[in-house]
Amino acid sequence: MRQIKMLSRLTSILIFSASVPVFAQESKPADPPAAPPSEQKPMAKVEIKGSAEDYDPRRDDTASKTVIGSEEILKYGDTNVFDVLKRAPGVTVIGNSIRMRGLGGNYTQILVNGERPPPGFSLDNLPPEQIDKIEVIRAGSAEHSMQAIAGTINIVLKKVVAKAQRDIRINTSYSRNQRNLFLNGTIADRSGNLSWFANPLFGRFLLDSEGDGFDRFIDPAGEVTKLREFTRTSTGNNTFVGFAPRLNWKLPDDGQLNASAQIGANRNEFNNTTAYAYRIGSFNRTDYADFRTRNENRARNAQGEVNWITKLAGGRLDARLSASGRSGKQSLRALSVTADGAATYRNDSDTDEHNITWSTTGKYTRTLFEGHALATGWEYNRQRNDDDVLRIQGRLGSELAAIPERFEPVVTRYAGYAQDEWNVTKDWSMYFGVRWEAIRTDSESTGLASTRSKSHVLSPVAQTLYKFPDKSGRQLRAALTRSYKAPGLQQLTGRRFYAEENSLFTPDGGGNPDLQPELANGIDLTYEHFWAPGAVFSVGTSQRRIRDYIRTLLRQEADGRWMWRPINSGNATVRTLDVELKFPLKAVMKDAPGIDLRAGVNRNWSKVDSVPGPDNRLDEQIPLTATLGIDYKGGAHSAGASLAYRGGGPLRVSVEQYRRQFLRRDLEAYWLYKFTPRYQLRVTANNILGEDSHEYQRYVTAAGTEENQSRRPESARISANLELKF
Repeated sequence: MRQIKMLSRLTSILIFSASVPVFAQESKPADPPAAPPSEQKPMAKVEIKGSAEDYDPRRDDTASKTVIGSEEILKYGDTNVFDVLKRAPGVTVIGNSIRMRGLGGNYTQILVNGERPPPGFSLDNLPPEQIDKIEVIRAGSAEHSMQAIAGTINIVLKKVVAKAQRDIRINTSYSRNQRNLFLNGTIADRSGNLSWFANPLFGRFLLDSEGDGFDRFIDPAGEVTKLREFTRTSTGNNTFVGFAPRLNWKLPDDGQLNASAQIGANRNEFNNTTAYAYRIGSFNRTDYADFRTRNENRARNAQGEVNWITKLAGGRLDARLSASGRSGKQSLRALSVTADGAATYRNDSDTDEHNITWSTTGKYTRTLFEGHALATGWEYNRQRNDDDVLRIQGRLGSELAAIPERFEPVVTRYAGYAQDEWNVTKDWSMYFGVRWEAIRTDSESTGLASTRSKSHVLSPVAQTLYKFPDKSGRQLRAALTRSYKAPGLQQLTGRRFYAEENSLFTPDGGGNPDLQPELANGIDLTYEHFWAPGAVFSVGTSQRRIRDYIRTLLRQEADGRWMWRPINSGNATVRTLDVELKFPLKAVMKDAPGIDLRAGVNRNWSKVDSVPGPDNRLDEQIPLTATLGIDYKGGAHSAGASLAYRGGGPLRVSVEQYRRQFLRRDLEAYWLYKFTPRYQLRVTANNILGEDSHEYQRYVTAAGTEENQSRRPESARISANLELKF
C-alpha cells in the first residue's frame, strides 16, 4: 500500500512537470543566431562536430550518471572534493562522509580513476585543480565494481596538461574546535608530445574540543538506580606533506602512456580525557573516574601507476598497472584511575604496521555492429597487511602482562566484465552488462586459528534511456541491477579490538570469518526534463532488496566484557524518492543576473526484517535530506549560499538496542573575489547556525534500561583560500 501511494505521488509530479515546457519555452532568453535548417547538410555537420558543451553525459549516456566537469568543479572556487559534492544531486556530505540514498556504512563506493584508493589515501589532500571530472553513478555499471548498493562516486584525475601552469593555494580555517592550514601548489608544462605536472602539498591540523553527557540506568519501575555524568576533552594535531608528479606522452594513433606517483608522510598526536562524576550507584566492578589516553601515529606511503592506451585489433585498449606501500608506527598510552586514586590501570600498545598493494586493470572497447559499443575488461588486486602489536596491561604496583601479537591478513580481489551500449533508435538506447567479482581473505594471527573467507558475485545490469521526440528535453530512464557490499577486513578476521573503557556503548570488537556479502537486487526509475540550457528537473524512485544483511550483534562474554561481532541477519529493503530542480535564473527571466538556483529533496525508507519495528531502519540511514542553494557569478565577484536540512528520529538497531538520529540544519555561504586574473580570494563560512553534535543510545532488557547521551559543542567555521598564479 505504501508503494502504491509513493508511485501515485510520483505520477502526479510527472504529470505536473509535463506542463513545464510551455512555460519554459515562453520564458527562456532568445536563442543565439539560428543555424541552417535541420534538413540542410551544414546543420548535420554541426551536430556531429559540436562543442564539448553540446554533450552532457547525464542527458545523453544510457547509463545513469551525473558528470561534474573541471570547469564546474573550479567555477565557485571550492577548496576540496567534499564542497564540490555538496552540489551534486542525490549526494549527502556529512563531514568527510559521502553518502547516497542516505546510507552510511560503506554502501556508497568511492573510486579514484575507477579503482579503490590504496591505504593511506585521503580525499582531504586532493585539491580540486587535480580533478578532471567527478562521476556520480546512481545505478550499477559493469566497468566499475558492483560493490555499490547505494551508488558510486568516481573521481577522475587529470592526465594531460593543456598549457603551462604555476600556482600556489593557501587555505586556512578557524572555529572554536579546530584550526587548519593547507598549502598546495601546481607546476605544469608541456613540450611537444610530452606534458607533465607536479603537486606538492603541506597541511597542519589542530584540534581542541570538549563535550559532556551522562549514563544512567532505569529499573522496570521507572526509578533511576545508576547515574553518572561525564566531561570529555580532546586535543591533538596532525601534520602531513606530500608530492604527486604525473607524466603524459602522446603516442601515434591517439595512443597515450601515462605515469604517475604519489608519496606522502604524516604525523599526529591526540590526547583524550574523560572525567566521571558518580551521582547514583555503581556501573562496573571497578568504577574508574578518570580515563586518559595519548595516541601517537607516524606513517609513510608511496604509490605508482603506469597507464597505456593504444589501438588494438580495430579497437582501443586501456591498461593500467599500479602498486602502493604504506608503513606506520602507532603508540597508545592509556591510564584509568579510580575516584579515590587507589587504583590505576595501564593499557598500552605499540603497533608496527606494513601494507603492500598492487593491482592491474584493463578495458578493451570496439564497435562490432552498427549502433553497438562493446567493452570488456579485467581487474586484479592484492593487498597484504603485516601488523606487529605489543600490549602491556595491568594495575600499577603489580606485575604487568606483556602480550605480543602478530596479524597477517591478505585480501585478493579479481573481476571480469563485458558490456554493450546499443542505440536502438535515435531516441532509444539500451545498456547491458555483466560483471563477475570474487574476494578471498586469508588471515593468520597469534593465538588464533588461520582463517580463509571466499565469496564471489555475478552481477548483471540492464539500463535503458528513452528520449521523447522533437527534442523536447524530456526523457525516461530505467535500470535493473544486482550489486553487493563485501565485508571489510576487520569484519572477517578473528582479531579482537579492545576498548579502553568496556561498556554496553563502548564494547570490544571482533570479526566473523563466516560472513557473506550483502546482495542487493535493485530497480531505478527516473524522469528528467532538461527544459532550458543549464536547467533540469528530475524525479526518481528506487528500491534495493538486500539479502544477507550484515548487522552487529552485541553480547556479554564470560569474562564480563561487552563485545560486538558482525553477523548475516536476513533481509532488508531500501526505498528512495529523489526530486531535483536546478536552473539559471536567465531560464525564466531574460535579463536576470548570473544566478544559479538549485534545490533537492531525498526521502529514504528502509526496513530490516530481522529487527522488530517500528523504526527498524538500516543503521545510519538518514530518512530525509533537503537542500536549497543559490550561486552568483558576475565580473570579479562570485558568491553563494546553501541550506542543508538533515532529518532525524528514533532508530532500532536490534531487539534491545536503540539510537536516535538528531536533525541538523547546516547553513553555508561563500564569497570569491578575483583581484586580477592571477590572484583570487575565497572566504567561506560553514555551520553558520552553530549547530552542536548530539548522540543518544539506549539498551533495553527485562532488567531495565541503560541510556547514554552525549553532546559536542560546535561553532561556525571561517575559511579563507588565497590562490596565486605566476
